[in-house]
Amino acid sequence: MKNSVLKDILVVAAFSAVSYIVMRNYQKKKSKDRQIKDFVHFQLF
Repeated sequence: MKNSVLKDILVVAAFSAVSYIVMRNYQKKKSKDRQIKDFVHFQLF
């Protein structure tokens, strides 16, 4: 019983960590794209 509960907690923790890393990388990529777009926009206008 204790072993399966511990395993469930570890699975949930691993899933949370992976989803956090994916969202963080996505947000970094979006902000970098936005900065490039703003830079190009200000260079043109």
